[in-house]
Amino acid sequence: MPVTQAAIDHFIPKLAAVREITIKKMFGGLGIYADGVFFAVLDDDRLYFKVDDNNRTFYDEHQTEEWIIKGESPQVMPYREVPKTTLENPDELATTIDDAVAVALRKKTKPKKR
Repeated sequence: MPVTQAAIDHFIPKLAAVREITIKKMFGGLGIYADGVFFAVLDDDRLYFKVDDNNRTFYDEHQTEEWIIKGESPQVMPYREVPKTTLENPDELATTIDDAVAVALRKKTKPKKR
């Protein structure tokens, strides 16, 4: 999950311009939080937002890639790459951040199976 400083310098200011965010290092990448809610990942110099059935259509329409953790047993994660056009449109970026945060909050409120 390596992330270069150039990628951090490219993506983080764009996010911070539309929403207060914090970042935490994780396994060579970055976890990105809004209001303490983990909603995005920066991995391999690519930005991914959390998705579920409520916002997946947006990413399908933009034909973005899924976040896959590579390794012996690759895992497809519930995140999709943020379209480049979205990063250049502050209103759309704010909406997609809000949608990803909402996904994370829905995940938090689901009861755990016993």
